[in-house]
Order: sequence, then C-alpha cells, then structure tokens
Amino acid sequence: MDTLTHGLAGALIGRALPGTGDAEFDARLGRREALAGFLTAMLPDADALPNPLSAEFYIDHHRTLTHSFVLLPLFAVALGLLASLRLPVATGEAGTAARRRAQGRLVLVSALGLASHILLDWVTSWGTHFLVPLSDRAFALDWLFIVDLFLSGILLAGLGGAFLLLRDRSRAVARVSLAAASLYVGFCGLMHGRALDVGERLAPQAAVRAAIPQPFFPTRWLLLSETGPHVRADFVDFLARTPAGPAPPREALTEFHASRESLFPLLRRLGTFYRPPGEPAPFFLDGNGVFAERGLADAEASVFGRFARFPVARAEEERDGSVLVTVRDARFAHLADGLDPFAYVLRYGLDGRLAASGFPSPRWLKPPGSHGLGLTR
Repeated sequence: MDTLTHGLAGALIGRALPGTGDAEFDARLGRREALAGFLTAMLPDADALPNPLSAEFYIDHHRTLTHSFVLLPLFAVALGLLASLRLPVATGEAGTAARRRAQGRLVLVSALGLASHILLDWVTSWGTHFLVPLSDRAFALDWLFIVDLFLSGILLAGLGGAFLLLRDRSRAVARVSLAAASLYVGFCGLMHGRALDVGERLAPQAAVRAAIPQPFFPTRWLLLSETGPHVRADFVDFLARTPAGPAPPREALTEFHASRESLFPLLRRLGTFYRPPGEPAPFFLDGNGVFAERGLADAEASVFGRFARFPVARAEEERDGSVLVTVRDARFAHLADGLDPFAYVLRYGLDGRLAASGFPSPRWLKPPGSHGLGLTR
C-alpha cells in the first residue's frame, strides 16, 4: 500500500483509542497519539529510502525487517518511548503513574500503527515478509492494488471528520472510518474470491493461477493462468455487462507493452482490455524463440527470479544482430515496458553469449559502464 494511506490509517487508529476519563489528559495526549500513529504507520517504508540505488536491493530488502511481526514489539517500544519525549505537563510528572500511562498508550499506538502497515501490505499483490528473520517467505493476498483511491478516500474522509468537522466526537468518527475501511478491504477480498472462480472456469487445466487487482476500480481484475509453456491473461471487469467494443487482437497486449506512449494514453488503451467475465478475450504470453527461452532461464536464476510469480519473455533482434530479451512478471501486465520498474532485460551478443543484464527502468541508478541495463557481465 502507498505510504500516505498507511499514515492516514495510523492517525485514525491513534484517535480511535478509548479515552481515559480525564478530559485534560486526553486533550493533551490526543493529538500526540494521532501524530504518533501517523508517523509510525509510515515508518516501515523507510526501508525504501536507499532502494532507488538498486532494484536488487529493493527486491531483497523492501518489506522485510521493518515489516516483521516478529520484530514489531521491539520497534513499538522504541518508537513509543521516542514519541513520549517532552510530554505535556498535563500527562503527569516524570515517574508518576499518569506519565507511565501516557507512555504505555503511545507504545500501544506505535504497535497498532506498525501492525496496520504490515496488514495493509499483506493484502496487496506484492505482499510482505512478515516472519523475518525466522522465515523469508513472502505472503500476499492479492486483494488490493498498491494504490487504492477508494480506501485512501475513506480514511481521509474519516480523518477530516475527526479533526475538522466533528472534533467533539472525533473518537467515534475515527472508529466508524476504520470500520468502513475494514469493510471495504473485506469487500475486495470477496471480489478476489469471485475473480479466482472466474479464472478457474476460464482455464480449468492451469497448474498455477492468480487474480491480480487492477488500478482505480475494485471490480477490475487481471486473471493469470499458467498452463504448460504459456501464461494466459484475462482482463475482466465485473461491472461490465456488455463489451465496450470488439475484442482486442491477440497481439494488442504485446504492442501495448512495447509502446512508448505517455501514461494517460496508455491508461485509455488499457481500459479497452477489460471484458465482462462471460465474454473473455484472453491474451497468451508466450516466448518467441530460443533466445526468449534462454533469457527466461537466465532471468529466473538471477535476482529477478526471487520475486517473479508469472515470468514471461520476449526477444527482439537489434540492428547489429545482437538480441535483447525482455523478461517481465505478468502480474504487471497493466504496465508498458517503460513503466514497469521490474522489467528485466538481457542483451546477447553476436556470439550468443550474455553481454549485459539488469533493470533498465529510470527508477534505478545505473553504475558506469552498464549500458543502461544496470549490470554488466
């Protein structure tokens, strides 16, 4: 989930805690609890700060130590005590029961903020490693897209109501907003189950399948089914009763991926791919020759293979006779190559040897001599 949405959820959690019965104490501590919730719920994403240096670092380290339920108690105590520095006098003098109660509440807010971050990352298709350091297994429910405007809107409305419109009933407003957000996440989970059922009906022989949430609408899903040598991709929209137009040709997705258009024209073209569940227009993502197969094998043996769930490859011969192989995770089929930060490119020379490989996205810094791919070999 995006970092700001995490912060909104954390702020509401801090405000939703029951009052102590001491009006002055609650008034002095209330804003600090909301601020502590806001900051601690965003803090786990601090592990992304060095990530633009390297896609490899991002894949190996993002959503690991700072997103762990195992380490959460340690982080919660440290952050709660940090938030307790220079508490207002109304919360009691140092060492008193009132001051200890204030510190305890801030530790609790920190723990809940961190837990909400882990849970909201769990429901995305990237997932999170919440058992580090005991296990490096990634967990993903595939319920929500990484940026969900509906969820963010619910939380933002709740925060505005709690602190601007209904401040005298702010705790109740915060709880209602969190309940509404939870119901929305549950609704997306139900939609995910429905999408998986459709995927099973469309590709009953698939060995591996997934339903990946799509941007902007919780009713839109990308159904992926791996059967033998290819991955089948179906874009479905549960609100679509009739097709918006004729089914796109089989090569339309390949052309979409290779397009160099800007974001908004691509989004308009992407919208034409979504079909009613009963009238699918599948795309089949296959390799196109020996070099594609070889590039796929080399990519899966690299850092790319540590995160990809549905790897697919496409080979293109360059003017000088060398070959570029682009390997992608089909979970990101809604992105063109130039927008996918995890598109992995391998260059094979005229002698057939691997000359260079890496992630060419401008999101990552490239070392000297990398030929724009990020790595040299």
